[in-house]
Amino acid sequence: MTNRTDNLDEVGADACARFPDEARRAIYDVIAMRRDVRHFREEVDVDDETLMRVLGAAHLAPSVGFSQPWGFVIVRDRGVRARVRDSFLRCRAAEAVRFPAGRRSQYLSFRLEGILQAPLNLCVTVDLRSRGEAVLGTTAQPEAVRASACCAVQNLWLAARAEGLGVGWVSIVEPAVLRAALALPAGVEPIAYLCVGAPVAFRARPMLEENGWLGRRPLEELVHRERWSEHAPAPAPAPAPAPAPAPASAPAPAPAPAPTPAPTPTPDHERPLFDEGVRLAALRYQDELTKPRGSLGKLEEIAAWYCGATGRFPCEPPDNACVAVFAADHGVVVEAVSAYGSQVTADMVCNMMAGGAAINVLARRHRVKLALVDVGVAGDLSAAPVRPRVELSRACVRAGTRNLRREPAMTRAEVERAMDVGKRVLDEFADAGARLVATGEVGIGNTTAGAALVCAMTGAQPLDVVGRGTGIDDATRERKVEVVQDALRLHAPDPRDPIGVLAAVGGLELAATVGFLLRAAERRVPIVLDGFLAVASALVARALRPEVVQFMIASHDSAEHGSRLALDALGLTPLLSLQMRLGEGTGAVLGVELVRSAVALQNEMATFATAGVVRDRADRENP
Repeated sequence: MTNRTDNLDEVGADACARFPDEARRAIYDVIAMRRDVRHFREEVDVDDETLMRVLGAAHLAPSVGFSQPWGFVIVRDRGVRARVRDSFLRCRAAEAVRFPAGRRSQYLSFRLEGILQAPLNLCVTVDLRSRGEAVLGTTAQPEAVRASACCAVQNLWLAARAEGLGVGWVSIVEPAVLRAALALPAGVEPIAYLCVGAPVAFRARPMLEENGWLGRRPLEELVHRERWSEHAPAPAPAPAPAPAPAPASAPAPAPAPAPTPAPTPTPDHERPLFDEGVRLAALRYQDELTKPRGSLGKLEEIAAWYCGATGRFPCEPPDNACVAVFAADHGVVVEAVSAYGSQVTADMVCNMMAGGAAINVLARRHRVKLALVDVGVAGDLSAAPVRPRVELSRACVRAGTRNLRREPAMTRAEVERAMDVGKRVLDEFADAGARLVATGEVGIGNTTAGAALVCAMTGAQPLDVVGRGTGIDDATRERKVEVVQDALRLHAPDPRDPIGVLAAVGGLELAATVGFLLRAAERRVPIVLDGFLAVASALVARALRPEVVQFMIASHDSAEHGSRLALDALGLTPLLSLQMRLGEGTGAVLGVELVRSAVALQNEMATFATAGVVRDRADRENP
């Protein structure tokens, strides 16, 4: 039998004639008997020939400006479908609370999807990306593009029914999950997520009608002659008798994007670099959002940087963020370069464990997980709380560094061990689903080591780099400059040997930070740097692996003297300038919240197309 759609160009004048009675009845029957199917025969597959016929019918749908904006993503992978179903379960639980108790129980008793039971799922998408010129017919009604994709859904549904296939539309699922699971590019949005397969049965009436959820509205109420006229509203349905409650294992109402499994480390030659193409795609998408072009300033760049670092756009928001605070002592403190003695490092560690430090306050307030790591504390930690609010991870390489003015601060082996500590901490974060990490440190005397690192890696003079650290006076600062000068003369550290530089004039917590930064880049976890000590460590990390800088963003311009010089050497512009010099990761946690806000704006703002807002022509055409 020849399909009338096979040779549309040859149909001729009789195409305008009324269809024969049998054909008309078939069309109306298909429309009347179409059902939203939830129960499928798992043992019956959908062959490709039938599927392509159904998709061919969908592709014949009308579209504004003949734009044909639809796309069809066929999903057979059970793992992907399981992720979508997890989203459905979260959303169903959240939606249930919107109904009164009786209706809620009835709602939860309904079978509303067949995601895993159907042999395949199908996502119909709409392509809202610019095509170089306006889509004909959308100046006043840009939402017609989305409506066109809905026409394709209807064609598909009716054709499937004619083939004896059931289709179930699952709208209770997060678009962000579909974008991520199906790798939809920026500007391509899911319109309908459909379950497709051989049905167990086609119901006589729609399931919600059969079960008394809602009745079919009379056609007379919906037809208006010449102008809209209000009809008396249909009475609200009476609550149906409550069926058995949902199983206790039903998820709690907390809709959130499904977590993406953390990537595992890959060999050096396979490690992905920062994805500049993704960053540019995100920047282009910013121009589609309902705002004047570039009006969110640096927030637009931050969001695009985050996408490039993760290699994903659209990207999941960095809700899961962590800060690592590495603690260690410095032998150079005996040269009287600090306002405090080494025991204060241990005291501050105990304070952090008790939850009383500045970093504790900010981490709690901004929902950032805090990890406190002893990589080289020399002082007495016996005052640590018995029931700490923050556990101390004990990974001590040695009890503080040696006096860098007189001898190398560490051996190369000790540097490597400290770096390994930082890498392990990052792996723990990433394995737990961290999407953004921040650096922090605590250690009396560490700004002396940090200044020596910056001088060694940049060639800058100690007088231009050494700052006031813990708040030292002018005389102490002069002595501190002399100590750094003496250390550089003694060791002559070579920036081409970054491990050697760390061993000569670095610190255990700085070496751990270097390892942390390197591993974060390897695992494509974006990094928010804290202040002076973090950027000093970043200089060493860059020397070991230059591309690591692309995964970093600087939270603030520390008040420490050499901070700006080090940031300029890295090519980083700080997000904030608050005259902070505390360390601990305090500035980095503030930076984490800025990154979150930037990504939320990018993910959650409407586009001109989705909001139905007509753009100014100059704004569309001027870059």
